Amino acid sequence: MLIATTNFLLRQRGLPGLAPAELFTILIMGLVAGMIPARGLTGTWLGLMAAPYYLATPENGWIDLVQPNLSPWLFPKNDHGETKWLYEGLPTGVSLPWQAWVMPVFWWLTLIIAGFIVCVSTVVILRKQWVEYERLDYPLVTRILDLVDDSEDQSGSPRWPRLLSGRLFWIGFSVSFGIIVWNIVGYFDTQWPTIRLSPLGGRFYPCRLCPWIITHINPYTIGFGFFVKQEILFSIWFFHLLFIAQVVILRRMGLQLGAKDVPGRNWGDPVVKWQSLGALFAFVIWGLWTARRHLGAVLRKTLTGDPSVEDRNEMMPYRTAVTSLVLSVIFIAMWMSQAGVPLAMIAFILPTAIILYIALARFVCESGTLYLSLPASPLEVGYQMVGTTTLSAQTVVAASTATTLPWMFFMPALSQGAKAADRIRGTKRTIFWALLAGLLVALLVNILLVLKTGYAQGAFNFSEFPFTRYAPRRIGEMVTTIKNPQLPSLPHLFVFLLGAAVMIALTVVRYHMTGWTLHPIGYAISTTNIRLQFMSLFLVWIAKSLITRIGGVQLYRRLYPLFIGLILGRTAGTFLSFIIDLIWFPGSGHHVHGWA
Repeated sequence: MLIATTNFLLRQRGLPGLAPAELFTILIMGLVAGMIPARGLTGTWLGLMAAPYYLATPENGWIDLVQPNLSPWLFPKNDHGETKWLYEGLPTGVSLPWQAWVMPVFWWLTLIIAGFIVCVSTVVILRKQWVEYERLDYPLVTRILDLVDDSEDQSGSPRWPRLLSGRLFWIGFSVSFGIIVWNIVGYFDTQWPTIRLSPLGGRFYPCRLCPWIITHINPYTIGFGFFVKQEILFSIWFFHLLFIAQVVILRRMGLQLGAKDVPGRNWGDPVVKWQSLGALFAFVIWGLWTARRHLGAVLRKTLTGDPSVEDRNEMMPYRTAVTSLVLSVIFIAMWMSQAGVPLAMIAFILPTAIILYIALARFVCESGTLYLSLPASPLEVGYQMVGTTTLSAQTVVAASTATTLPWMFFMPALSQGAKAADRIRGTKRTIFWALLAGLLVALLVNILLVLKTGYAQGAFNFSEFPFTRYAPRRIGEMVTTIKNPQLPSLPHLFVFLLGAAVMIALTVVRYHMTGWTLHPIGYAISTTNIRLQFMSLFLVWIAKSLITRIGGVQLYRRLYPLFIGLILGRTAGTFLSFIIDLIWFPGSGHHVHGWA
């Protein structure tokens, strides 16, 4: 909304407006920088660095199994209680121990930047295939681009976007904004009935053996879901219910591949999770095979400078992108090796990570769905495929440390940014440097803010996921892996291959059968965090089906403002709640909007 209305507000005050290229660049920088704060990169990363010392007890085994195996150049020293002070606050008269953090923060930053370059390079290589050849929809960023385009008239003069001025827009805005305003009253009156916004507040168990179904309704998901293809909406909820039925049948038969319910993880049923993983791999490999001619052209441009291959509309030349990708992957491999990860495991983990994040980016570009996650981490895939019986405690800790940080999760945001960059006329070469500068500024500001606030107030008082739950869970997994070594799992491999085979079959059928309504994406992502949006996606599918059946495409387009209003109303309400917390409830705050 700010991007779309900035020029209008500036011109109202007699100030020069921003050029479209500047607006789009700001948008792209914001997409990347939004991955950094709170539960994004810095929160989980800094929490993981401090937790092994502060939260260690004789009972949890961290003192004997984890602390001796931590790489000193990746974790702050705790000789004088530096991590304890981060969680509890500095004692009176003690200054903030910056020196304990300089070296580990620097080396983690090198990994983050290398991962960022891998993501940018991959996006540059695949952009033309996804945007120009396959013409993916990009439902998320396209709505924002429509708002920016709507903020200018035919002469190029700024105006208030028409999409934000009709009655339908204000109806949608009032509904989602009003829900948060209603809850804000409860901030001041504890007896006031509130509307629960947490997705886990609406869990429903259809039967004793069933995994739970989320009944929570999210205005964000409904707003963005309206612009998602009907076949994708249908496929997500259809396969979600199909997987539930599969789990119930297997549990009834007493068949189980592993722990069936892991707290905080999808369902935890390996039969379902590993089918999704196999589907992800098949999805990416199929996509790369489809793009083989384009990838061949990129390779020719890199090796021979083939003038027939055009790359002037990319954020960097293909030769630079391929070279940067190779060098960054080599650097990451060396970084992980120095941290203590064996080369054989690196050779498995790195390609797996790249494949999984390409899949995640492609899903977001094609489906437009929010709150996606991976069924399993690259390290978990490695443990099941290779086994852990030959791994030392030092190797497990090093591998877990090096792969816990999601240093390639920029890829979905960068893929959206690459689509937005298409609206920028002229050269796009400077966008990369703007993105890198935005990333560095966001990282440094958030690192300083988290450390300064933590040492001032005590990070344990944040009561936030990265410091109080994420780090203990990850370190607990290290201890479990060390204490319970396992052989390579053939059943996991079988289910993985089964998922890949089903994904390929669904893809082939979709390409060859007209009117086929099951989209393969639904099979691959229905067990990820998208399950938290089941009811919202189901309702928006029903609404969209009725709208298109009653009024066709014309009615569907006329209702655009209603659903954009739902999105922006939730955004404005979240911002209002933040301002009220900042003024009247500093240091405590209220939950309004999380990952779902």
